[in-house]
Amino acid sequence: MAHSRTGGGSGGVTRALRGGLALTLAGVASATLLSSPSQAASGVNIGQRYNDGLDSRYSVTSFTSAANAMGYDTLGYTGGRSATNTFNDGTGAAVLGLFGHANAGIFQTDEGPTDAEDAILAAGTATDVVSPYANLRFVSEYFPYVEVDDMRLMVLAGCYTSLNGPWGNFNDAAVSRGVDSVISFSGLVYFPATSSGTSIGLTNYSGNYFWDRFGYHTKTGVTISTALYRARTDLVAKEGSAGGWNNYVIRGAVGNPADVRLKPAGNGEPLNSQPLAALPFTTFSRLTPTASTTTEGPDGAELTDVTTAEGIQYRQRQDGTVLDAVGTASTEGEVTLSAAEARTAAQDFAKANVPGFGADWRLVTDETTSHIEGDAVRLLRWRTVVDGRDAAREVTVELDRRTGAVVSFSAARGTADSAAFPVTAEQAEATARELTGDRTTAATVVADTWNASRWTVTFDRAPTGWSEARVPDADRVEIDARTGEVLSRTTA
Repeated sequence: MAHSRTGGGSGGVTRALRGGLALTLAGVASATLLSSPSQAASGVNIGQRYNDGLDSRYSVTSFTSAANAMGYDTLGYTGGRSATNTFNDGTGAAVLGLFGHANAGIFQTDEGPTDAEDAILAAGTATDVVSPYANLRFVSEYFPYVEVDDMRLMVLAGCYTSLNGPWGNFNDAAVSRGVDSVISFSGLVYFPATSSGTSIGLTNYSGNYFWDRFGYHTKTGVTISTALYRARTDLVAKEGSAGGWNNYVIRGAVGNPADVRLKPAGNGEPLNSQPLAALPFTTFSRLTPTASTTTEGPDGAELTDVTTAEGIQYRQRQDGTVLDAVGTASTEGEVTLSAAEARTAAQDFAKANVPGFGADWRLVTDETTSHIEGDAVRLLRWRTVVDGRDAAREVTVELDRRTGAVVSFSAARGTADSAAFPVTAEQAEATARELTGDRTTAATVVADTWNASRWTVTFDRAPTGWSEARVPDADRVEIDARTGEVLSRTTA
């Protein structure tokens, strides 16, 4: 019987624990613990607590536990892993997960005494690049469609892992080697930032919570894309922010990498399917349910998970309202809706399906986005407003600009019932600077209410360009606007 195991940086194996900051996820099989590729575990996950406090250990242990529950004999390393061991782990693995610091084309699998001694798994590029790293391996070193051809999922849970950089593009490199499905991210993503000695069990928030919920949803048998969107909804419901994890990108060597399922892990089941693009619908009551089951929501309450004949899956609360829904975007054809038309259609859908939605909600996001190759999606997000500040309700609609169909929807809400800000923005910034020790970086200070009135202070020390071969450096500190207490610290 498979059981959850977590290995430290020294190669020791212990019972799985949890933890995390912003990093990459990819299942890896350990060459240190296993004598040959034929004996490799079918999954490996790697993360750690970095020197800057980014703590992704909970992501490793929670997803390792989920993978083992689905039949993958998985190892989890919470003390980092050398680039060579990480590369060797990938050979023959079904799941490879990296969680932590990353940038376009590079992932930091372990931390050395100096930056030049950090362990880096890079994508691979045909262009000669002078590397500042001594411990460097490339995904492109795998023999195409041989060494990682059986890899069902690679997760690169770190900042900008879907983008091009001097060391190549992870998606292109992995797909060219035969990886079925690759999850990467197009922007900054945040993990908990902890002090030395912090228990893994105390870090189930931000990015760690996202991957904990992703593991939960994959165990129910839903597709990779559905698990990602539901994890995003759950994180927003818990904290009022997606932390960048909504910017996921799915690529892969199979025909529809977004439709890959991790459960069941056994042989014989279809790898993926080719679902039809969702057609426009106005309300959930017009859909035709074909199956339903119960699942646990982000607050522990029971939800009804409904599958419909129209290809829409949605989760419904006990009061009958819909928490979120996921469909399939088109990938071919002419884009027919302008940005303004998409905005109007999304707003009309929200009015029809969200009690209380109206003109007093603030549109906070209106942008193009892409999760799968060839889609043409417009993302719109609204928040309620109290005293000029964003309040404790959020609605997100993603609309297919070819068909006008809603391909994802969520309506999350926090627990705060009032807003009070006796702590000033200046006081909140001072508290954040004291905590981080940052006296010089310009701060962005934003007020909102979710589970409490809060100030979010962000210090972004991002490098000026990918050629610097550095990972992003950003801190976010949440301050209770009523008491001045630090609610959380996260880093990217």
